[in-house]
Amino acid sequence: MQNAYQLLRKIGMRSTYSGYHYLATAVDMVLEDPGYLKNVTKNLYAVIGEKYGVSAYCVEAALRTVITNYWNRNEDKILSKLLNYPLFDKPTSSELISILADYLRDCQEP
Repeated sequence: MQNAYQLLRKIGMRSTYSGYHYLATAVDMVLEDPGYLKNVTKNLYAVIGEKYGVSAYCVEAALRTVITNYWNRNEDKILSKLLNYPLFDKPTSSELISILADYLRDCQEP
């Protein structure tokens, strides 16, 4: 989980949002099992919600909020440099989770 938090700090994500912790947890869970990206609301968000004592819809809303605020501040300035490809539109929650998990997975491979 530490790698996910380090990556979020590296891209300039603010930890003051509850969605920050949900995002780190989601990235970590997808690293362990990419199957979580299928039907994210009923699968991934429900597990995260259970862990934090909130509903899956609360997790989804918090993720949208943290991603929207991040995008409004940074757009593609930081992520494109990190990923080495441009993002033309704000990613959805599941897209960003997938992008960040793939990045960490690529960094771990020898």
